[in-house]
Amino acid sequence: MQYNFKAYRQLTIYGETYHFEDLMTLCHQKLADAQTSEWERALYAFIAEWLSDDEYVEIQTSGSTGKPKKMKAAKSAMLHSAFNTIEFFRLKPGMKALLCLPAGYIAGKMMVVRAFAGELNLLPVPVCGRPLQYLSESVDFAALTPMQMMNELTDGKSALHLLKRVILGGSAVTALLENKLKSQPFRAWETYGMTETLSHIALRPLNGPKEVAFFTPLNNVKVTTDSRGCLMLKAGGITNDWIVTNDLAEINEDGTFRINGRFDNIINTGGIKVSPEVIEKKIEGIIPGPFYISSRPHASLGQEIVLVVEKKPKDVHTILKQLKNILPPYQAPRDIVEKRPFPMTANGKIKRV
Repeated sequence: MQYNFKAYRQLTIYGETYHFEDLMTLCHQKLADAQTSEWERALYAFIAEWLSDDEYVEIQTSGSTGKPKKMKAAKSAMLHSAFNTIEFFRLKPGMKALLCLPAGYIAGKMMVVRAFAGELNLLPVPVCGRPLQYLSESVDFAALTPMQMMNELTDGKSALHLLKRVILGGSAVTALLENKLKSQPFRAWETYGMTETLSHIALRPLNGPKEVAFFTPLNNVKVTTDSRGCLMLKAGGITNDWIVTNDLAEINEDGTFRINGRFDNIINTGGIKVSPEVIEKKIEGIIPGPFYISSRPHASLGQEIVLVVEKKPKDVHTILKQLKNILPPYQAPRDIVEKRPFPMTANGKIKRV
């Protein structure tokens, strides 16, 4: 089905509905005002772009399928993605949707498109690590990063009770976070997707009666793997062709799948290929503070595995010994390296090298 984007030019923001002309005026006012904050400027710049007659929106990819680049997304395809989400979560006109992700990236853009498509009441708040501090009313649907959610869960004054349905994406959900979510009253899902798929194409329940370890593709989404074992996917109405990712995947007969790291992060140590993400999941409850697994050159192994932390502990030998007791020899870090701050990509993901 091909959606006519010009039929979706009405938007409700904090209960006030703006029709096309009024919305254009609001965008021009916000963008002309020097006092408009950066996150608001990105929001209204995207709204203005959506209201234009151009059939495409320019978006920045995150690099999930290769090097980061700019690409054009059809507004009709964005609507298709939006309606997939609206249908899955049974969102109705007038329901409230929280926007706390940057509108400069696809996750934020798609929340705005969902509000256009589903006649949702959009509640934009400043983009920050603890967005719920700006929330004073309940919301039916919200999208947060795992880091934002963890911050809220560790804050005794958080407005978590105002949430009903939450999707978490942008980075993997840790076992620690997943465990904390089990006792929450709201429903939470981990998402799988990328800029090229215009947000998520698969979901995994994190709490409630149907929590599972595998992602379930949305309607009209097909998945398989290539010769490397990496996920390939095709989303009807969203992608024209098969998208080849660098995500190592395990697919069940029913089409559900899970991700076991990235092909381009694989460490070849002594001829054995190791996924750093797999190691991180195994040790995340043991290492205090932020960390990640990386590698460095080694004379005989080619690469040796190292644990990277922001502050090197005094008891390095004790920690390494502890890790050797719980990890196979080929996965155990051989040293602990301090790196501060962690090297990050533009969209907040760790650069491992």
